Amino acid sequence: MDRVLAALNEHDLDAFVACYAPDATIGDGYDRIAATGHGELRALYAGMFERFPELHVEPGWRTSVGDFTVQEETVTGRSSHERHVAVYLLVDDLIARERLFA
Repeated sequence: MDRVLAALNEHDLDAFVACYAPDATIGDGYDRIAATGHGELRALYAGMFERFPELHVEPGWRTSVGDFTVQEETVTGRSSHERHVAVYLLVDDLIARERLFA
């Protein structure tokens, strides 16, 4: 989790995508999928890094249960200050699924 947040905060697209499984998905709590796989992750976050050059995510509390890690995150550098909870499914030390609850 520290590796993906460091890559995100440095806007290092290659390092960020490398934290995810090749068929990983990012979605919300309603299972609306924003990106599937490295290509879509790369496109989504390249655009985000370009639109929000000050984007920064600060972790709050974190807990792990089995293959899942749940983390509170505070996002700054977008139009407003935002908090959400992220649930990550880790498989072989890669993020296989990420769900954001805001």
